[in-house]
Amino acid sequence: MPGARESIPPISQKDPQQWERCLAYAREHAEGPVEGLFAQEGMVRRIWREGAMLAAIPPAVVLEVLLPEVAEGVGKFSDYQTKLMARTRRTVYATHALVFGDLSMSIEVGERIFQIHERVRGSISSRSSVTRRGERYRANDPAAMQWVFATLVKGALTTYEAVVMPLDRGERARFYEESKRWGAVVGLPPEQLPLNWESFERYFERMVEERLELGEMARDILRVLFGPPYMRGAARLCAGLLPERWRSAVGLPWDAEAKRAYERALGALRGARHLPPALRYVPAWHQAAARIEAARGGEVSRTTRIVQALDARGLIPAGLAPPERIMRKSPGG
Repeated sequence: MPGARESIPPISQKDPQQWERCLAYAREHAEGPVEGLFAQEGMVRRIWREGAMLAAIPPAVVLEVLLPEVAEGVGKFSDYQTKLMARTRRTVYATHALVFGDLSMSIEVGERIFQIHERVRGSISSRSSVTRRGERYRANDPAAMQWVFATLVKGALTTYEAVVMPLDRGERARFYEESKRWGAVVGLPPEQLPLNWESFERYFERMVEERLELGEMARDILRVLFGPPYMRGAARLCAGLLPERWRSAVGLPWDAEAKRAYERALGALRGARHLPPALRYVPAWHQAAARIEAARGGEVSRTTRIVQALDARGLIPAGLAPPERIMRKSPGG
């Protein structure tokens, strides 16, 4: 999440009112206080519970920063250059908290994200876009938030279908409709979003073809993101999951060797489909299962008890413990 590093204009009253409206929508459509925003077997949790879905985050980040206002906000307000690993952990934690947390956790994380983004505002510089230089932006502007939301929705579906199994139109539509709940809890008004799955797809394609730019700021961000040696494999996987027109454009390898590496990576990820749920699904999903089962008076499985114990000690990076606890126990945090 961005952290302020320069003087910030006063916050208007419009944004807090925006979040309150969104919060009302999220509460109305949530599955329940214990369950959280989503049903345990609903489409959102069905997709994000897969451990392989961590591969969906880098392509979403690439597409996000190709929107000039997002690149400008990340470039000027984020600590990504010096704390890339810590930022990645916070992103993964926020995703899991919104998807698998109980309702109070999801709302708390959503509000924190919204409040941090309140400080991210200014003018687009020529390093982000020559043609849009001087335009005002704010991170909580619904149009900017809509694109960030879209990259995660589309990225999740693309990755799931590449790694796990194809989905039919109805399943994609349900995933999109459910996802509006986590969009609302971070302050994205549902009425801002395309009405249905078909209109969402048209919106996404129009953005990819007409609105995205690769400015100097975006290049700098992507250079830092894919610069570390441990990100080379992720870069090839990311390239294959991006829309075709942006693969080579953003500087990711996409020659014959890169394509072969991409297919090998997909093969390895697909192998996870044959693992038992204890190893296949992210720890946060098991924690949600334990929480719901305990609330119903049922017996919590041994697997979920182990996950809970490890997460309470900050020993797993994909659970529901605050990331600060994890980062105190590992280097690079």
